[in-house]
Amino acid sequence: MNDLVFLKKDTRTYAVVTSVILAIALLMLVIIGLISGNFLNISVIGSCVVLFIAALFMGSMQIRVFSNYKSQKKYLCADGIFYICLTILVAIASIVFVFAKNAKVDLRYFIFVFILAFAVWKMIIAVLGFKNKYYNAFLELIIAVLWLVSGSAVLMTLFENTEVTGQYLLCVSNYVLGAVTIIYILYSYIFKSPDFLITEEGKRLLLKEQEERQQRLNRFNNRFGGESQTTAQAPQKEGLEEKLQKLQNLKDKNFITEEEFEKRKQHLLDEEL
Repeated sequence: MNDLVFLKKDTRTYAVVTSVILAIALLMLVIIGLISGNFLNISVIGSCVVLFIAALFMGSMQIRVFSNYKSQKKYLCADGIFYICLTILVAIASIVFVFAKNAKVDLRYFIFVFILAFAVWKMIIAVLGFKNKYYNAFLELIIAVLWLVSGSAVLMTLFENTEVTGQYLLCVSNYVLGAVTIIYILYSYIFKSPDFLITEEGKRLLLKEQEERQQRLNRFNNRFGGESQTTAQAPQKEGLEEKLQKLQNLKDKNFITEEEFEKRKQHLLDEEL
């Protein structure tokens, strides 16, 4: 994968590690449920926990990518913050629900409201995605629908005649949502590159980082490569045409402006002369 995909390479590593952790958690949950013989209860509780973890990972991933790209599309950063806030709210409400059985108000109503609000927000994100022709808009829509199903399942568990059906629906929807979240992360940040986030500032930062890496590499080679500084600089004339061609390629791909191209080109020529 090209260095131009992300300003920071560890973003891809973070995405892979996140996906692996979530996949293992889902798989272990299914295995434990089957072995214990109490699949429904374990799956309902466990899938909610995994879903909270997935939302935290997803939120931090959104904020991370937004920051890396220096993007001006602030709603993407808001999406990540919303993920994390929702996770905290639902987790607190769930914990209180478990340990406060005699509470006057059933907190599942609050959980449903939180999830409903988030599902509506994800639908807005999906609409913006389709409007701007983002490649992952359809995944945003699927996630919105699955959150809505999970919220409806929570609501169903409030009533005696639909409680068991609601538990099964909550279990299935949470598992599917966890799997879709993994697919979303891999598709959006590994198999695809969200180029629509990149700004001119981001491109300049990327080029600066690449130049600094190359300078460090050159210093290391000059010091430990067994070649003298003079020898390392000897083929400068031979590499001028290649450097100019590389600069032209960067301009053609709109990674640098015409003004930056001319400035860098003149700098190379001045060094040569």
